[in-house]
Amino acid sequence: MSQITELEVQLTEAFDRLRAALAARDAATAPQPDEQALQERVAALEAEKAELADELEKLQVKRDKDVAALDDLIAQLKPLIAEV
Repeated sequence: MSQITELEVQLTEAFDRLRAALAARDAATAPQPDEQALQERVAALEAEKAELADELEKLQVKRDKDVAALDDLIAQLKPLIAEV
């Protein structure tokens, strides 16, 4: 009977070590609260970057139109300046 009891103790200890190892592995692979917050911040910054890139593109198109309009005005003013 003592052999069975000794075997039960050894099995219990082995199972405890396995449980501890699994818990440690799960804790190591689980995202940390700080890591989760960083991932959310990165996602928010990437979304903001995309919005800013769209705004930049719109502003560049507007700038190109404004430059073209100024070129037209200059072209119209050149003959008037030459007359004076």
